[in-house]
Amino acid sequence: DVTIKSVAEALGLDMEMHCEMAELLLEKMGSSDTGGEDSDSSDSGVENRRQSLVSQMSEGQVKMATLPTSSVLQYLTNDSEEWPVLQCQNLFILPGVPAYFEKKIQQLAAYLPIASSDLARTTAASPEEEDLGLSLDFDNQQHSQTTDQQSTTSPRPRSDTYRIVLSLEETSIVSALNASVGAHPHVSFGSYPIVDDPEYKTIITLEGRFYNGGYTKGSQRLLEKSLTDRLDNNGIEETKKPLQSLFFSKEEMDRNVALALEDIKSRLPEEGVLFIDNCDDLRMK
Repeated sequence: DVTIKSVAEALGLDMEMHCEMAELLLEKMGSSDTGGEDSDSSDSGVENRRQSLVSQMSEGQVKMATLPTSSVLQYLTNDSEEWPVLQCQNLFILPGVPAYFEKKIQQLAAYLPIASSDLARTTAASPEEEDLGLSLDFDNQQHSQTTDQQSTTSPRPRSDTYRIVLSLEETSIVSALNASVGAHPHVSFGSYPIVDDPEYKTIITLEGRFYNGGYTKGSQRLLEKSLTDRLDNNGIEETKKPLQSLFFSKEEMDRNVALALEDIKSRLPEEGVLFIDNCDDLRMK
């Protein structure tokens, strides 16, 4: 849910009910009583179709079927049992479960044409973004790191991490998880279903965010925040004022994630929580 919304925000897209995904979810997770009505391609027909689908779906299914506009479901194999991969413009969104991720990577590698020029392409940053260290030109960044051996820049701190292992199916915790995510924007949540295990069903991970804000297309939120932070009370830019307010300290990140942990624990059924540890490993054995 968070991943899809982040992709939409980064690409400047709205979120809407994706009828094809909704029908796929109903087919695989629940029966659909459509009555065999013919589809209507008009705007009103599409909206009626969406409302009909929503009425048959659970809250979790509705969220799973709400995708960025113009999203495409790419079927990478001829196996009718395989789930498609979601494509948003030139991005492919893969599942987070390691076993599923590995399988989809192999399918996607066979599906995509090999084009070295595409692999070598980098995303240029504006001068303002480069001043903030937000360039996405990883080749140049790596070259700079290897040629500047005398750099004294310390690595970015990482917050405490937590793993909550549940005996509950992921679909049953959607409401609780979304409420905690909304209440704690400075914490990164992950939710991963576990397959083929009779005891462990879902893993939730929590980690504090380093940036005090967010990253969107063109780094706009970070840029606006940095410029605001560099102005004095009279609106005059203080060029020497540090940008520390852009980033959380280790202590602040740990406090944020600790508060989020207590919040999500209070929302989950106590009997469904098997254990909590300081780990983000998705492997249980």
